[in-house]
Amino acid sequence: MAVVRCDMGHFYDDKRHAVCPHCESVIEDEKTVSGITANITSRSGAALNLVDFNPDTPADEKTVGIYKKRGWDPVTGWLVCVSGPEKGRDYRLHSGRNFLGRAPQMDISVADDMEISRENHCSVVYEPIKCVFLLAPGSVNIYLDGQSVSEVATLTPGAVIGVGGSEFIFVPFCGEGREWE
Repeated sequence: MAVVRCDMGHFYDDKRHAVCPHCESVIEDEKTVSGITANITSRSGAALNLVDFNPDTPADEKTVGIYKKRGWDPVTGWLVCVSGPEKGRDYRLHSGRNFLGRAPQMDISVADDMEISRENHCSVVYEPIKCVFLLAPGSVNIYLDGQSVSEVATLTPGAVIGVGGSEFIFVPFCGEGREWE
């Protein structure tokens, strides 16, 4: 294994990848589904060598479709971890329900705190019609400003949320004249 560094600063194994796999995932839109290679370049500007689609090509040589997310989910606020294993990390909140847990598929994934449930320890909800943030408990104890929360509670700017062995400060973006349409 030979680890190399690309122009963007990513490290990767050049024996397994012809170009940086991190940069390769961010590509320009110009491509075709039929398999004809078009002008596709990575963020670093390197041309990507894609194999033309052929159903008879062995599985390990076939080109797999490239997924590029369209659109975005605007930020509505943040949780900032102020104590616990992930102290200093911030978590972006979006409109609707943001599930908190250790699992990677959670909207707020706090993987290093083993006291947090894997899924749905609690959730932070942004209700865009009323422009309000809510804290909804899951199946275990959570705390809001030092008080145990057993039912849905309204979050205020700077509120301290205690979950597992961690504490988070709530920082809203939306509300008071700032809403996404």
